[in-house]
Amino acid sequence: MRKTLLTTTGLLLGTALAFGSASAGEVGETLAEAKKNSQVVLDWLAGTAESYGKNDVSYDGPVFTLRSSSHVPAVSGLAKLQIDGWNQLEKMSGGKIKVETTWSQTVHSAREGRKAVRTGLSDHAPCFSLYTARDYDMVGGLGLPFLFNNSHEAVATAEHLYPKYLKEEFEKYQVLIMREAHTSPYNLYNNKPVRTLDDVQGMKVRAGGGTHSAIVNALGATQVGMPAPDIYPAMQRKTIDGIHFNDAAALTFRLNEVAKYRTLNGFNVLTVEYCLSKDFFDDLPADLQVVVNNWGRQMAIAEAVGFYDYGGVEAVEKMGELTGLETVKLTDIDRWKEAVASVEQKWIDDTNAKGLPGGEFIAAVKETAKKYQAMSPNEVMLDAINNPVQGMYDMK
Repeated sequence: MRKTLLTTTGLLLGTALAFGSASAGEVGETLAEAKKNSQVVLDWLAGTAESYGKNDVSYDGPVFTLRSSSHVPAVSGLAKLQIDGWNQLEKMSGGKIKVETTWSQTVHSAREGRKAVRTGLSDHAPCFSLYTARDYDMVGGLGLPFLFNNSHEAVATAEHLYPKYLKEEFEKYQVLIMREAHTSPYNLYNNKPVRTLDDVQGMKVRAGGGTHSAIVNALGATQVGMPAPDIYPAMQRKTIDGIHFNDAAALTFRLNEVAKYRTLNGFNVLTVEYCLSKDFFDDLPADLQVVVNNWGRQMAIAEAVGFYDYGGVEAVEKMGELTGLETVKLTDIDRWKEAVASVEQKWIDDTNAKGLPGGEFIAAVKETAKKYQAMSPNEVMLDAINNPVQGMYDMK
């Protein structure tokens, strides 16, 4: 069903290899560097090159309409990027899959995406496992500290391990995973210049739940759980002292308006899964199921690079220009590493105690991540295009 990219891909791969080795796996410190290292993704999203691949679609029946819903605002950068991604799905399906989008919590809140898909309110929605962390066991390991350097590395690793380690625990809730997504590493947004571990002691810091909450508590802060849309007013009212958040989403939620400083301590990422209706997928003919799988693997990396990695560099630059957000670097990073070191072992011990392969999973994560640490964002995207992960779905 999938044809390997020829002329365009070869040119892009050559370009990726030419500049990827200088900072393998890294996105780039400046916006110009990040754009260069992300060009394959930017072309894919823009549809300016045949970088989404050629899919053989023989189905000639009625168009399938996929209803996608989200809590994020329609004007946000993430929504705009996802619309570009949906455009590629329509192209890849030969127009046989059309997407209808609804934004801004119109259908469901940030916490209720899984329920919306399971009950038929939506066919596709973000369904954060971190908001229902008690429902899952294995996926929490992906948020442990110091596993990943960036979003595309984390996403590629998670997607390749999903069929073996994660598929069963998601599908027991009668939903499929359209794609595994990960944020870029989290940094601390607050109104005082946090430079040392001592500075964070006793602070009330918003965390996403699950493993993320354990990390914040291990640092000596008090984690406060709340959905992302609630953090802006919480900072205004001083209900919380700081927010541990990724840079791209920080701009989306205008954190630069309620925080003066960004402490660069990004040692963990958060999982952001997107659920897909099992009924919708099962109704598709075999060739369109292949298209959905291929698109999902490409979109996973495109969002990782386009929004979280490249978009994160762009967001930090823009927040600095808008409000003078100042970046602060830690002076005692080894103390921070020591403080959170116990979180990984506790997670492994707790997971193993349930009869699950916690230690095996984290070892596989670290080994798989090595491959993507040595690849540029462009190379990772091309790998998703030409070698899409198999086994995410039970296909016809």
